[in-house]
Amino acid sequence: MSSGNILSTIDVLNLLVSGIDKTTLETQLIADRWIPTPARGGSKSGQGIIWTSPDNLCSVRIMTKPDGSSYTRVYNGPGGGAPGEQPLNALGKPGNRAETHFNLIP
Repeated sequence: MSSGNILSTIDVLNLLVSGIDKTTLETQLIADRWIPTPARGGSKSGQGIIWTSPDNLCSVRIMTKPDGSSYTRVYNGPGGGAPGEQPLNALGKPGNRAETHFNLIP
């Protein structure tokens, strides 16, 4: 997917399902003017960034674990998991933890 095409949660979910690495995903989010904010992480989840869509309708939280692997979750709001927001599964619907964690290609 070329820059200028990540506009919605479905666009991001399609990239995640087809397989994408962290660097490529972040490069595309930057090109499409998504807004980065540092995410609080823990000893297991590691450090991360919440990317908010330009229209503030959705967000993507990308976390890098201490072992160097990365995963992401897509939310139906701008806060990357703020109260009231739900993580989305591959179909764009709220789902459980296993359905809403997408491992990024190393």
